[in-house]
Amino acid sequence: MKKRILIISGWVVLVAGASVLLGFATSKRSSTPCKSVDISIQQKGSRGVFITSEQIRALIVQQEQGVLEGKPMDKISLREMEAMLKDNSYIIDAQVYATLDGDIKVSVTQKNPIARIMTENDESYYVDSVGYFMPLTDNCTPRVLVVNGFIDEPYSFNYTRNAKKMETDTSVHSLLPSVYKIASFINRDPFWKAQITQVYIDSAKEFMLIPRVGCQHIILGDTSDLKQKFDKLFVLYKDGFNRNGKWNEYATINLKYKHQIICTKK
Repeated sequence: MKKRILIISGWVVLVAGASVLLGFATSKRSSTPCKSVDISIQQKGSRGVFITSEQIRALIVQQEQGVLEGKPMDKISLREMEAMLKDNSYIIDAQVYATLDGDIKVSVTQKNPIARIMTENDESYYVDSVGYFMPLTDNCTPRVLVVNGFIDEPYSFNYTRNAKKMETDTSVHSLLPSVYKIASFINRDPFWKAQITQVYIDSAKEFMLIPRVGCQHIILGDTSDLKQKFDKLFVLYKDGFNRNGKWNEYATINLKYKHQIICTKK
């Protein structure tokens, strides 16, 4: 019994000591002036830099109404800063924390665009690898799949949405979930990523692929049985065009129908 009491007493002392140390550390950090703001940007893939560390610093200065260096740490809201960065159109995630010495660490992960959407009204924006949308940037122009044609869905209407989630929302009538589905499929496969350069949406809202090699228009139709359609096309390339060399003999390749490919000569 005495041994048990001693063990419990030991734990109480440890917890109390830890609480005192934590309180001391918190108090010390609160009174410490900010020494520096260290910003790092994580890039998914090699698409380019869409938001620079200078632009991130400017956003932080604007939110805090001045520079952070020299400002007491208890006057700086790291949580609000993190939320502000996560809300940025080019950022998918942000982590902000402070050290006991007064250094603020900002780690930002930028979005990874996989397709550029060009509307009928000449507006352009990107959809990223997880379905979020992002505007163009003057910092770089990534080489990604181009999607154009009869599409009239402005960025301003969709910038807070996610194309992947829109697919399961029956109240939303949009081509963007299908655009994301095709772009994701192409982006995941090195061969198709290199071969397919453009997706065109015709007046019937059907999808057509424009290849890098060969001058055919590849009629995909809708996004149903997507893998099977691309598998058929690959067999045609491998066992047909690659053997007979007739890459430019056909005007269209129609993949819409199951278990068959319809090729139309020029």
